[in-house]
Amino acid sequence: MPVVLGPTTQQQVAFIGPLGVGKTTAVRSVSQVPVISTEVMRAAIAVRADSFNDKKTTTVGIDYGEWTTPDGIRVSLIGTPGQVRFSSTRASVVARRGSIVLWLYGDHTDGVQEAAEWIERIGDASVWGRLVIAVTRRAGAPQAPTLDDYRDRVRDYSPNIAVLDADPRVAADVAEIILTALKLPTASAGLPPAAS
Repeated sequence: MPVVLGPTTQQQVAFIGPLGVGKTTAVRSVSQVPVISTEVMRAAIAVRADSFNDKKTTTVGIDYGEWTTPDGIRVSLIGTPGQVRFSSTRASVVARRGSIVLWLYGDHTDGVQEAAEWIERIGDASVWGRLVIAVTRRAGAPQAPTLDDYRDRVRDYSPNIAVLDADPRVAADVAEIILTALKLPTASAGLPPAAS
């Protein structure tokens, strides 16, 4: 196996969001290399048992995969922990100039407020301009906010934040989210060139 120094990808997309929303699943859905995972068995404590009470593991570091766009651009995919206590791990990924996908539960009646809380938690306008929101689990949740409800709220932070419906288990949905994120003007600016 050849030794590679430096990154082998041209772009980076980080997946952030609450515990159990599907960040690791999204990385696994599209990665074309074996995923490096930092999932461990989860303690029984849960803040929102209605959302992830059956989830047995949690990410404590980063999950890493790679995906190639239809145009041949290699993208590193980074899944981050959803728990507040691991915010330093998330902050180190968000600080890079790559694109960011915020995965949110679509079946929470307070989903729009959760979106605002996460947006504020991850940074300022320098981050918000690199952000796409993926709302999952909307089917069968008639009381949940609509995508337009999310769009109206996040417009307060940046008019460029795209809000899409996506299932992290469906590769086509994840690919669409990644491609949308890569269209953002600041996507991966400043990352070193890929090693060949």
